[in-house]
Amino acid sequence: MRERFVRLGRQSGMLPLPLAHPVAPAPARADFDLFLESLLGRVVGDVRPASGPGARAAIRRRVALLQRRRRLRHALGSGTLAAGIVAGGVQARFDTGSGGSGAGGAAAATVDTGTATGDPSTTVAPPTTTVGSPTTAPAPSPAPATEPWSRDAAEGSDRDAADPGVLFAGGRVHVFATSSFQCRGGVCAEYRVPRFAAPDLSVAGRLEGDALPERPPWVAADDHAIWAPAAARVGEGYVLWFAATSGRPGDGGMKCLGAATAATPEGPFVARPDPLHCTPGYWSIDPAPVVDGGRLFLLWRQDGDGAATGAIVAAPLTPDGLALAGPATTLLRGAQPWEEGHPGRAGIGPVENPAMARHPATGELLLTWSANLWETQDYATGLAVCDGPLGPCRRTSDQPWLRTEASPGFATSARLGGAGGLSFATGPDGRLYAVLHAYRGAGSFPSAPRAAWAFAVERTGGPDAPYRLIDIS
Repeated sequence: MRERFVRLGRQSGMLPLPLAHPVAPAPARADFDLFLESLLGRVVGDVRPASGPGARAAIRRRVALLQRRRRLRHALGSGTLAAGIVAGGVQARFDTGSGGSGAGGAAAATVDTGTATGDPSTTVAPPTTTVGSPTTAPAPSPAPATEPWSRDAAEGSDRDAADPGVLFAGGRVHVFATSSFQCRGGVCAEYRVPRFAAPDLSVAGRLEGDALPERPPWVAADDHAIWAPAAARVGEGYVLWFAATSGRPGDGGMKCLGAATAATPEGPFVARPDPLHCTPGYWSIDPAPVVDGGRLFLLWRQDGDGAATGAIVAAPLTPDGLALAGPATTLLRGAQPWEEGHPGRAGIGPVENPAMARHPATGELLLTWSANLWETQDYATGLAVCDGPLGPCRRTSDQPWLRTEASPGFATSARLGGAGGLSFATGPDGRLYAVLHAYRGAGSFPSAPRAAWAFAVERTGGPDAPYRLIDIS
């Protein structure tokens, strides 16, 4: 069995563990070192370091080497389960216990109101009750502006919450993130779609369960990570859109878009038997729903001829949100030096992780996207204004809107870098909010998790940044 785990890990760069399956607790440092070596051995193969700090350093080097060799199965710009394992629940255990730092995201919308709304990890315990029900935890704690929204005060660490898709529903805010390994109190579990919740975005979110506990039928069994999930209310229920690796003949190994439904935002969501959209020979990732004029649309990153590292496209959805209702229209392609992460490839990119929403104060339809390499501080977010969900769209600048706290789009006391994976949400108070992932300070993969950060979006009228993100008081 161990040889099979090692073989699959080397082939895919993913951890082939059953979802939400607890790993043996490791309360003592010596025991935990052995636990980490066993866990990471399933991903990177044989690890035989000496004991103590040298062992942890050797494991770090081995994981970094794996990441460089494989680029996590693609030169991608979105999060992967392997990244979550290292940058989130496991990597924090290598450190001294101080807060780590925060792999793109999607917007959410409420369909039955006709108003664009939105509906946001590093290490926590697996659910011990029905999937989607809250786990026992201390009362919610405030999320100071200088701290990530996914800061876990009890654990003393930032939780990995890559590609956060945000939804306001049921008097609370929910955030859905890319698959990751989460730990608390020495107990670790793999979550296909980690769901975090809080009373509002001024309060730190906590992991409440796995929103998609069962692997979708069309998703490859040996590469079952779910990327960039985003949820919206559609009619009387909820739809969750996501990206994953297909296991079907014909498009096996390709990233495709899927959809799942649930009666409540807590889930469990049940996936449709077939993908919503696949492109033979190319990737389709990072779905983002948006409502405009009472109609539902889906944005995503689409690879293809002339855009091997992605273009931002949009298409109308059927009223139930479970199928495309028309062809995709290209909204944006990589064009600026700051977006270039893979020189020499066809097209500038990666360009990915779109989000769209109307600003309630101005009525302008804002489009954001992420570009460059997610594992670095170069990952950044652009801003455009669009005439409609199908375009045309106009960039507000030839420079990134968001990258670090020094960017013109930020007015924050936080210290962060590599800002991307943004999603929009209109809150119950009528304000537009943004949730994104970023590394704390100057952190980067694999030594730091991509934590979720929450801000309000305000109009400034400035030439380089007509809108900016401000701390939530």
